[in-house]
Amino acid sequence: MFNYLYDIVNLNFGEEVENNWSVWDYDKIAIGDRYYMVKLGVGATGIIGTGFIDSSPMKGEDWSGKGRKIYYVNYEPTMMLNPDALPILSTTTLASRIPGFEWDYGHSGLVLDQADGELLNKLWEAFVEEHRAEFEKKATCGRYENDYIYWLRK
Repeated sequence: MFNYLYDIVNLNFGEEVENNWSVWDYDKIAIGDRYYMVKLGVGATGIIGTGFIDSSPMKGEDWSGKGRKIYYVNYEPTMMLNPDALPILSTTTLASRIPGFEWDYGHSGLVLDQADGELLNKLWEAFVEEHRAEFEKKATCGRYENDYIYWLRK
């Protein structure tokens, strides 16, 4: 989680951050696809970030040291939330609205089918709208090292 918060601060300073992540469904991912980053484990679980894939999958070294075939993609975030400072779209909500997907299981880069992907986009848009005032307040709080939120607004 530390690097994630560090990335929020650096992106808010306008710095380049190298973002890549291992992906399970590498053969189903393409440049321009939307991604959602889900936090699992201790504490609040749910979507903590979103953005777009900006590279084709690339074979790389297994981060776990197990010698598995691993692919990575680069991604460009448009929103990153600190789950200790702001609400996140919970895995409980996600599981109730999109029950055919294992929200509490930890494989990176799983791809939703088209219908579930469209539903997730709508759920996310509604979630952001519901919390817009709080997100705006944290995004413009004037904190020197803002690790609350990164929000690329057009």
